[in-house]
Amino acid sequence: MNYKKLLHYFSLFICITLIAVCFMPWVHYNSINETFNGFNVKKFATGVYYGRAGLIITYFVIAIITLTILPFIAAKRANMFVCALLVAYTLRTYVIFTGSIFEGEVVKLAGIYLIVLLSFVLVICSIFPYLKDEETFLK
Repeated sequence: MNYKKLLHYFSLFICITLIAVCFMPWVHYNSINETFNGFNVKKFATGVYYGRAGLIITYFVIAIITLTILPFIAAKRANMFVCALLVAYTLRTYVIFTGSIFEGEVVKLAGIYLIVLLSFVLVICSIFPYLKDEETFLK
């Protein structure tokens, strides 16, 4: 089996895992005794909502799944762009969720690390796209 074909299926598995990670706990704020994940929406007195990041990550992942399945070279190039946007958004999410004024206020949990790691893995998988026509061309 071709390594690009394995990366193709691996990227689909990573996409599903990334959606599941949005339901895991990301951070715990000690000052308000709240644990947040990607879909835990809470409005604070300052008007800031936490918890919409999982919805946007899910939209990105659905686009990545669609572009991964499509057998066109233009879709593979667009997939690289969308994966890069996903990395930028997950890094932004990491900074926003873990930023605090006081030391020890935020406890980072496994989910916040996994969204960044899995998005980087998706970029690596998108760099090596799988095309069926390429397989017959190389033989």
